[in-house]
Amino acid sequence: MPDHWAGDDRPLVYVTFGSVAASVPTAAPIYHVALAAVAELPARVLLTTGHGGGDLPVPPGPHVHVARWVPQADVLARASAVVCYGGSGTVLGALTAGVPLVVTPLFADQPVNADRIAAVGAGVRVGPRAEGGPTAAVDPTELRQAVERVLSEPVFAAAARRLADEIAALPPVDEAVDVITAQAGSAAPAPPSG
Repeated sequence: MPDHWAGDDRPLVYVTFGSVAASVPTAAPIYHVALAAVAELPARVLLTTGHGGGDLPVPPGPHVHVARWVPQADVLARASAVVCYGGSGTVLGALTAGVPLVVTPLFADQPVNADRIAAVGAGVRVGPRAEGGPTAAVDPTELRQAVERVLSEPVFAAAARRLADEIAALPPVDEAVDVITAQAGSAAPAPPSG
């Protein structure tokens, strides 16, 4: 990952809303909310936009870098917090890396994922507000406060690291077929006798 902040050792906040949200009219405004939230944040911020959305948004200051794509695993290895909409890929990636999250769900499975992150203490759910739907998913001040909270309260990072340890202890995915086959075999009824 390129160093866009030479000599700056403040925490790195990774902001991502997946690969297509910028091209979804009801979701695209979240980028403006996120940029407003991080405008004065005392951290380095990397915001990615993925596909669509036309021109990249203008960063609100030199501490914010905007890109279409980055190698997510490389960013997560250095990040202190992730701001996302709770998509399964980003949530699993962040938890595997032991990085706490701020989740502002927009659609699909994201509200459920956001609730689970909050329930296990690995992050904070923000929004949506009662009015306005996904285009008004969260107030920038509320989002900024959530990021500051996740960065300043060690309990979130500790919970994320605990989950990373649990994930690391799981058997490799290539053993799944054997586990499923063994479970299916033990649950099968005995053949009739006679």
